[in-house]
Amino acid sequence: MQKLRGALLAASMMVALGFQGTAAAAPAATEAGDVSIMDWPTDCYYGKFSDGTQAECEKSNGGSYKAVVICTRYDNFEKVVHEPQLWRTSGISYAFCPMGTFYSSSGIKTRASS
Repeated sequence: MQKLRGALLAASMMVALGFQGTAAAAPAATEAGDVSIMDWPTDCYYGKFSDGTQAECEKSNGGSYKAVVICTRYDNFEKVVHEPQLWRTSGISYAFCPMGTFYSSSGIKTRASS
């Protein structure tokens, strides 16, 4: 019933948006965890690396990611967020604290499209 309801919703959205032709529902993700139809990165992790952070996602699924580090200034303890300019679809992303700051915490940013 859920698959039928999802297919009907997708078809009605296509009609409402003016798409022509036959509507077909996207294949459903299997219970084994197939995420090939998703476009957000999955299986991601991040952590402290030297004076910054590293982040990586094992499956990009068409999306992208990058490391984010939060640093604290020595002089006034103000928080500074630093991240690389480029988004990644594979491999490790690194972000380091700029001079005059020290590591506070880290994270990862993801987006649906690269």
